[in-house]
Parts: sequence; structure tokens; C-alpha cells
Amino acid sequence: MPTTEFKYAWLSQMDPVWEPIQAECDARFRIFWDLPPEQYQEAWKSAPLVMPEGTPMDLEVTFTTIPLRDGYEAELKIYRNVERLKAMSGGSYEGEGEKQKSAAAGAPLMLVAHGGGWMMGDHAVEEGVCRYTAKETGAVVVSVNYRLAPKYRFPQGLNDYYDAFKWCKANASTLGINPSMIITCGSSAGGNLAAVLPIMARDQNEGGIIGQLLNSPVLCHPKYFPRDKGYEYNSFQQNKNSSILGEQNMLNCWAEYYPNTGPDVYANPLLVDSVKGLPPALIQISGLDPLRDEEFAYADRLREAGIPVDIEVFPGLPHGFYTFPQLEATTKYFKKSAAWVKKLLASKGWDA
Repeated sequence: MPTTEFKYAWLSQMDPVWEPIQAECDARFRIFWDLPPEQYQEAWKSAPLVMPEGTPMDLEVTFTTIPLRDGYEAELKIYRNVERLKAMSGGSYEGEGEKQKSAAAGAPLMLVAHGGGWMMGDHAVEEGVCRYTAKETGAVVVSVNYRLAPKYRFPQGLNDYYDAFKWCKANASTLGINPSMIITCGSSAGGNLAAVLPIMARDQNEGGIIGQLLNSPVLCHPKYFPRDKGYEYNSFQQNKNSSILGEQNMLNCWAEYYPNTGPDVYANPLLVDSVKGLPPALIQISGLDPLRDEEFAYADRLREAGIPVDIEVFPGLPHGFYTFPQLEATTKYFKKSAAWVKKLLASKGWDA
């Protein structure tokens, strides 16, 4: 089929702002992707954390560990806008410990799963989204350090994220959150977990999720993409040599996280039989991303079922462009995330 017959193909025309960055980016990531998968996480840890100028820093940031179903202790990173919570609590939000947390009772929760191909990354991957959202919305933002492949394969990372969700609900008063106002959030592989969690929670009659913030999410293994459903699927080939994440890179991630497994909907949310009962979504899509078309397909599935979906498209930019703070699009990406959450929470009566 000629490119002109694909309605999303034009989104792969490179944005001129990426051209001066591309060569350096490709050289850096080529070295990275050539490493054995077991070394990805150590290599990732050596990369500096850089955020755009203007990223909110005046937040309370704390850490805690929680027990998961098998006894493993997972680390949570918790972001709070103290000034906003203090104002909403009549000034009683101060000091440390239980008094401080309980003063924020009723705050929404955004539960974050970081990106990194299920094999690398930590809280730092989502630092910008976490900080902008906590600052702009007053929500309590909790990032989950889930276990990584190849040592821990599907469904371990998902189970860790789900267990963190259950723990937050059970400890709502300690966290100072409303367990009926939870938004899942993640980018890339973390976006996969953030899309699957509402499905799993629905299937297990666990309420409380009111939204899903999906940034460049992985939604379906190309082997199982439903080509018979009429959804466009060109980007995996069109963007196979794209910066940061190409076709083979994504296939390698799938192979390490999800080897020799059939079309399980808890890894491939696009394949779920029914999206009924799932919450509203924001899906942010990069035009040069191999994952682009599966993201449009998932948006179509949700819309066809009457579920509100907002889409923000970044034409001509690759998967993970938001790791480059010098791009104006990076700040736009973070601000769009926060603005969407703020709007959603306002519709639920939360005045931020």
C-alpha cells in the first residue's frame, strides 16, 4: 500500500528541531542498545537526570518501601505540593509523619510506572511528569519502582504495579489520598502497565481508577496486532530505524519481558475483548515512533465504546523525545500531562 494511503504516515516527516540532535542521539543509543540486556539497567543509572528549565522543584519528595505479595519490598517515591495541600487543609498541613499526611486526606492519587522497555529505568524517568502534575494539580503522585526484566519477566512488573495500587488504596489515610480518585500514568513500557492496570482492576472488581495517562505506551506486540480490524498499522515498519527506539529495539524488549507467550491481554491491552468500564484517557503520541499506530488504534477502540479520549500528537519526533530537555516539545509534553489531569480532576469535583 502506498504511503499516501496511510493517514498517519505524514507524522513521520522529521521535525526540523530534531535534525541537529539526531546524530548525537543515535550514536549514544547505538552504544546502549549494543549492550547485553543484563547491563541495560547499570548503563541507565550512569545517565544524568536532566529536566527542562522551569520544572517545579518546590515539592515535598519522600520515599518509602512497601511489601508486595511475595514479600519483596518495592520502593515508592512520593511527590506532594505542600503549599497547595496546606491551603486546602486550612493550614494544618505541616510537620512530619501522620499529622502531615492525614491533613491532605481526600487528595487524588496519580500512580506512576516508569518507562524503560520493562528492562531499565527508575523513578527518574518520570521525574518531569511527576513534578509538573503534583505542582499543578495538588494530587499526591506516587512512582513505583517495579522489578525489571530479564531477571523478572511478565507478569512480575505488572504484578508489582498492581500490588502498589492495592497498597495505596489500603493505606489511603496514611498517604492522605482518596482511594476513589486514582489515575494511572506511565510512559512507554510504563504506559503499558498504566493501560493494563485499569483492565486488571476492572476484571477483579477493584474500583477507584478514574483516568489513565498514557504517554507513548506499548499496547500490542506486532505479532498479535489485529490487522483484520481495520486499524492502520504502518508505523512499526515506517519508523523501524527511528531514533531512540527502532523496530528491532522494541522486539528485543518484548523478547526479554514477554518471551514465548501468546496474546495475553494483560501484556497487549489493545487485544482486550471489551473496553467497557475503562476510564477516560490521554494518549500522547510521537509521529516518528514505531508504536504510533497501535496508540491510535487503542484510542479508536476506547472512543468506539464511548470512552472519552484526548490525543496529543508530536509530529516528526521520536519515541522518548522528552528525554531531551532542550526541546520545547518536552515542556509541552509535561504541561499537557498535568493540564489533562487537572481538567479530569476538576470534572470530579477536585478544585486545584
